[in-house]
Order: sequence, then structure tokens, then C-alpha cells
Amino acid sequence: MALTLRDISKVWYRERTDTRLVALEGISLEVLPGEFLVLLGPSGCGKSTLLQIIAGLEPPTAGQILFPDRRQDGQKLTCMVFQEYALFPWRTVLDNVSFGPEVRGVPKGGREGVARRYIELVNLTGFEDRYPHELSGGMKQRVALARALANDPQILLFDE
Repeated sequence: MALTLRDISKVWYRERTDTRLVALEGISLEVLPGEFLVLLGPSGCGKSTLLQIIAGLEPPTAGQILFPDRRQDGQKLTCMVFQEYALFPWRTVLDNVSFGPEVRGVPKGGREGVARRYIELVNLTGFEDRYPHELSGGMKQRVALARALANDPQILLFDE
């Protein structure tokens, strides 16, 4: 199933100054199953805003996104890995990676099995009981990737 964007626009309105900031205007594209898409551009050009719109975290001002937001079981089809990692500082690596399956109601044994598989995939075996403040920046990014993969998304979005 393809992801199609038709004439996506995003305008921020600042009441205090009565000004509009056009972040995105007329963005149209199609990404077919199995394809990779990389958005390149200077800082502040709207790449993160477009990813947040695709992820359903921010509504577009205008335009259409043609892709179902959720599976029939209610699970979201997109997952986003943020530039700042967005890890829970009070949760261990294992608990951070288990978070998505936990929210979906997967029993503890099942979600820990899924989490351990993705922790191994990103080469963090042995760090399951560590907290984010005990990890390097690169390790935190791999935890964020493992957490996203544990959600089994159809579309994985990376912001830098």
C-alpha cells in the first residue's frame, strides 16, 4: 500500500504579530511499498514538519494524506524516531524498547521477547538494564530505533 501526499501545506499563524509563516506549500509525492525516501534541505525548510504530518503528530493546514493511519487492530502504521531520541529517562533500555508493545497490551513475556530481539539487532545486548543517562548519544539513538522497530510499523520515519 502506497503513501500518497497531495498538495500538503502547513501555515503557522502568529496572533501576537498577525503574521503567517508558510512552512510547507503544495507538497505532493508518492512512496510505494519497499521504497525509501530521503528528504534533504537546509535547516528550517520544513522537513521535520512534513515528517510530523505524515506521522499524524501535526495536522496539515491543507492537502490530503492517503494512507490508513491504523491497522484493523488499532495499531498505528507509522512510527517516528526523533532527533532528540525521546527516551523515557526513568525506564531502562529494555523498558524503553518494550513501551510500544506494553501500551498495546502485549503480555510482559511477549513484549520483553520482542524488545530483546530488537536490542540484539541494534547491538545493545548487555545494556538492557541501563538507563538513558548511562548511554552515549549513538547508543541512545539505537535504543530509539529498537523501540520504533518493536512497534512493527509499515512506515518508519527518521528525523535526522
